[in-house]
Amino acid sequence: MPGVEVPRKWDHEADVIIVGGGTAGLPAAITVAEAGLKATVLETKPACGGSFNMVAGAFAIAGSDEQKELGIEDGPDLVYDDLVNVSGALPEVARAFADNQLDAYKMLKEQGIKFPGIVPHPCHSRPRCLGWLQGLGPKLVRALEDRARKTGVEILFRHRAARLIRDPQTGKIIGLTVDVKDETKNFKAKRAVILATGGFGHNKEMIAEYEPEMVRGFPKMPNSHQGDGLKMALAMGAATKDIGIAVAPSWPLCIETHSNAIWLLDYGAIAVNKYGKRFHNEASMEGFYGPLTGIGMRQPDGVYWIVYNDKIKDQVGTVDLVGKEGKTERNAEQIKSIEQCKQYKANTIEELAESAGIDTKGLKETVGKYNSDIDSMGYDTVFGRKFQFGEMRPVVKIDVPPFSSIKCITSITSMKGGLKINGRSQVLNQYDEAIPGLYAAGEIIGGLNTKTYLLGVMTSSCMTFGIIAGRNAVKEPAWQ
Repeated sequence: MPGVEVPRKWDHEADVIIVGGGTAGLPAAITVAEAGLKATVLETKPACGGSFNMVAGAFAIAGSDEQKELGIEDGPDLVYDDLVNVSGALPEVARAFADNQLDAYKMLKEQGIKFPGIVPHPCHSRPRCLGWLQGLGPKLVRALEDRARKTGVEILFRHRAARLIRDPQTGKIIGLTVDVKDETKNFKAKRAVILATGGFGHNKEMIAEYEPEMVRGFPKMPNSHQGDGLKMALAMGAATKDIGIAVAPSWPLCIETHSNAIWLLDYGAIAVNKYGKRFHNEASMEGFYGPLTGIGMRQPDGVYWIVYNDKIKDQVGTVDLVGKEGKTERNAEQIKSIEQCKQYKANTIEELAESAGIDTKGLKETVGKYNSDIDSMGYDTVFGRKFQFGEMRPVVKIDVPPFSSIKCITSITSMKGGLKINGRSQVLNQYDEAIPGLYAAGEIIGGLNTKTYLLGVMTSSCMTFGIIAGRNAVKEPAWQ
């Protein structure tokens, strides 16, 4: 069997070793420690958090207290149906998420986390997304890290896992080699190893292998997302699920400042290419914005422009909370992200096109057609856009100056495929057999987003599968 030979001497021992101290890794470690076993977290960076520190969206939970207060009936069966019917998720993986997602929610609530409220999202059969979370990431990380430390979790920073170690007799994963400064050390996992290393958004070679068109995409995740966990598992014969679509297009970013410009589209802006032509429905009707920004990457020169006016810009950050009358306070982080973009501004569409580098005739025709459709039909007839975001807020004209635009490229924020797992979060081989002692959770797994991604599920699924992995890892028989 491939891998590292069983060492004669171990430098460190734990019952369960968790690789990665982020959205999935911390809940996994907490679960192990609260079961009375020793959990050790190996974190490449000098701090916990991973992508959780950078979370900007929502937290999808079916059956939350916030829903109950509003009289919204929701639960595991409904979110399961959404994942299978809309996202094309593997039934076993979707069922595991659906039946355990409330435990992720409770873990945060028990730490005193208060969610802003419920915001509706496309393709969810019930309003269930708690958010927006932009700006709350560090607080969420602190809450989980505090709980982890209080339960006795050992967190080792600047420890980069390199290779898995397998018992040649049984095939069980029994530890890892770990790079610490200039040394390679052997870490023994008496029961299991949980891979929670995130994706591979900062590994250009892996992106080129699985999705060459996204090599030009800009990674908006920690630079530690190098695909380490994926490579370690593949070396053990692990199978993959949805790896061909793992590198999913995400937010539109200002090409110069790399600040997020997605919020303008959510309030009625349009997207055009260098010829001034629209190329997709901007309302994220498929469940998320990836189809739009993915096609944007295939436009001439791999760039596109978001076009809007002050009426649209002034709505950015306005939270439409379910069950609340009128508008609530604005999300300052969303407003800030737009202000950090380089914005071209003019009093006419022709002047805007000239200053931004868009074909003047094309943009004038596009905006004119868009506005006239709304006047005569009440919606856009070119791509059938009727709403600003999903089925929220009727589409609006872009007819009152001043007009603005932002030149954009597409970002990569999280992987939507990876290792194949079962409902116990065990990593499977090519024959759908569990690799003994090996679990995975978070962005490193596949199986939930085969057809599309339901906004808000990424963060809650990472936490949930971390908990699932921890619960099952402690049940593994101890090795030697």
